[in-house]
Parts: sequence; C-alpha cells; structure tokens
Amino acid sequence: MWKIYVLVAIDHFSRKIIAATPLEGPNAGMVIDALEATFVNFGKPKHLISDQGSVFTSAAFRELLNSNDVKIRYGAVGEHGSIAVTERVIETLIYEWLKKAPIIRGYRHLTQLCGDFSEWYNNWRPHEFLGSATPALAFQNKAVPLVPKIAKDVPSNLETKKFKETKVVGYRIKKVA
Repeated sequence: MWKIYVLVAIDHFSRKIIAATPLEGPNAGMVIDALEATFVNFGKPKHLISDQGSVFTSAAFRELLNSNDVKIRYGAVGEHGSIAVTERVIETLIYEWLKKAPIIRGYRHLTQLCGDFSEWYNNWRPHEFLGSATPALAFQNKAVPLVPKIAKDVPSNLETKKFKETKVVGYRIKKVA
C-alpha cells in the first residue's frame, strides 16, 4: 500500500469532522486547495490548530491564513497531547476505519472511504467527552440522553447502521426528547 495523506479539519469543541480530504502528497499547494474548499463550504475559523509540519509552516500556507484573517496555533514539538483531538481523530480514521477496509483501490476509493468515515464519526460514533453524544449533535448544541456504558445489549432507542465497506456497525439515538 502506498503512503496515504489525509487533511482532516475538525471543529475542536464538538469534535465534528468538517472535512477529511485525501491528498496525493504532502505539499502546501494541495493542502491550501483543500482548506480553501473547506472555507467556502463551512466558513472560516477564527483559529487553526496544526502540527509544525513543513506544509503548515510554509510561506504559502501562512499567506492563505493571513489573507483569510485566520490565526494559526501550533502544537508543541514533542509535547504529547498538544494537538490531541486531531491526533485521536486520525488514529480512529486509521485503526477503526482504513485498516478494516480489505483493500484501498485508489485515490477515488480513498475519497469515498473518508466520506463514509466522516458520516460514521460525526453521526454514529458516541464520544465519552461529549457525554456519549455524537459530534453532529454536539455541533448542533442539542442535549441528548446518555447511552449506558455497561449495557450488554443495544438499547431499544438506538438506530443501527452497517457500514459494509469496513464492516463497522454504527449506533445512534433514534429520537431526541
């Protein structure tokens, strides 16, 4: 398998994936194009948190942020947890999604997998940090009842969806009170 690059944009508060865009390589031009599309589709953030990779410290990248009045915050080099939210999403993408796909058939297929992952992560995967709510519900600022953590069976108020490509099952609350 070839080396895979995916730009992931996340709403830090709700953990909602705004964009998961495969890149053909780690260059500033591709990252800038993907971020510009994200800005058009979802608006511009006040801040952007990133690692200190060369793509994110390049003059072209800084120019994009300056021209859009977006402040950059870098995670500390070697400081575990400084960009923990993003690192956790990427770890989930790799180990709970991409590694479960039998084969990635190319760039277009990877794009589809990233879209399916975003849907699953945002709408189906409960988060302990969010009180067992999904990122989509937290993004909409809706209160949801907590899902019991020790239940051995799927509670009856949950909807089930099978994501066939990766053999992952998603659960979400059918109706919010």
